[in-house]
Amino acid sequence: MSLLETVRSLAPYLESWLEYQRDLGRIPGVQVAVRVGDELAASFALGVANQDTGEKLTTSHLFRIASHSKTFTATAIMQLAEAGKLRLDDPAGQYLPELAGSPAAAYTVRELLGHQAGINRDGADSDYWQQLHDFPDRAKVLEFCRAEAVFERNQHFKYTNMGYSLLGFIVEAASGQSYEEYVAAHITGPLGLKNLGPELPPSREAELATGHSARLSGNDPRRTLPGSDTRGMAAATGFYGTAEDVTAYLARHALGREGLLSEDSKRLMQRRESGVTRPTRRWYGLGFILDEIGGRTLVGHSGGFPGHITQSWIDPQTGLSVSVLTNCLGGPATEWAGNLVKLIDYAQKKLEKQHADASGLDLNTFTGRFATAWGVFDIVNLNGRLVQLFPFGDPAASATELTVTDASTLTPQPEAGFGSVGEPVLYQRDGNGQVEWIRSGGSRAWPIAHYREMNGQNVKP
Repeated sequence: MSLLETVRSLAPYLESWLEYQRDLGRIPGVQVAVRVGDELAASFALGVANQDTGEKLTTSHLFRIASHSKTFTATAIMQLAEAGKLRLDDPAGQYLPELAGSPAAAYTVRELLGHQAGINRDGADSDYWQQLHDFPDRAKVLEFCRAEAVFERNQHFKYTNMGYSLLGFIVEAASGQSYEEYVAAHITGPLGLKNLGPELPPSREAELATGHSARLSGNDPRRTLPGSDTRGMAAATGFYGTAEDVTAYLARHALGREGLLSEDSKRLMQRRESGVTRPTRRWYGLGFILDEIGGRTLVGHSGGFPGHITQSWIDPQTGLSVSVLTNCLGGPATEWAGNLVKLIDYAQKKLEKQHADASGLDLNTFTGRFATAWGVFDIVNLNGRLVQLFPFGDPAASATELTVTDASTLTPQPEAGFGSVGEPVLYQRDGNGQVEWIRSGGSRAWPIAHYREMNGQNVKP
């Protein structure tokens, strides 16, 4: 199967796989889109938009995608550079005379794009992230940016929202348009993306998935959080969007795709400009985070906003893009987005079996989610082969390839390992051929709905 065909066939399981994790982690809601090139291959929303009202989350709800904004700002800067309206080596003070006499006046556009200026992250008072007061306006941002740098220029990668706020002001100075006008005229407008923009209009507040607080301990309830206007920091963290529109935008950053930038500019944005060591080893380009996931080099961005945690990636070589948007602090969007890519990659793998599946049997009659006192596991049809895996974490780490021996028996691929490697999976069916239970490693497991009934638990849909 092609990559597009694989994702489309896998889409129902992607939804089931993620819903189990959302429910187990008590995450209010998650919205997901997967594209291959411009083709939308999977799109779904799980859980609720607001835990207090019980409003169901949909694929059209808007999310605050926060630091995804930096990719748009970097795109705008590169467009202006291509048009000859600025140069990457220009100092910020050339466009922002208010910075005269401060270290920030000398920061180059490129240093700001790559977080190499050494400037502070969020200013001297960043309690706006806790919604204790408003986000800073332009004047306050410039005041914060005039402070002494934390590091020397080009000494360390130092992530900074202040730096990207300055880049937004530079976009305005170089283009003669407001940041919002520029984005609409040169990025979202030409791509026809109506659910993506640099600051949520008050008229669209009702479309926003409500944000929820973090939990300080396991049994804490989450609080619903009000919205926030990012004011002078829109270019760093103000964007809103849907997973579908985010992936449609990212699709234009794939190599060979037209609509936003030249190939030279895309390659420059996506090269390893800076090494990053905290919290994990990865890299930063010009406006993009770079990471190696499942043998792919992905570029994209995460986002953290009061009540929303988000992550989106694109593989510039194949055009595979994934966006995962959660509506709570602590939402594992980065983990889920990476593992979705790994699951798609695993489904595409071509593995040579020692023995072929028995002919004439429908693989889907063996599939399902099965429960024991120890938890659950899935047997799933991935591109015409049966695999047993856990519906959480890195799918390849728990996957066991299975061969159909007969209508009642699956045989695992031989391998060295703990657990019950090599032992057959045996099926017990009723008179209608439905699975009553299976025996895996000598221990019985039941379809999850049946297991809940057996133990007096409510059956989940």
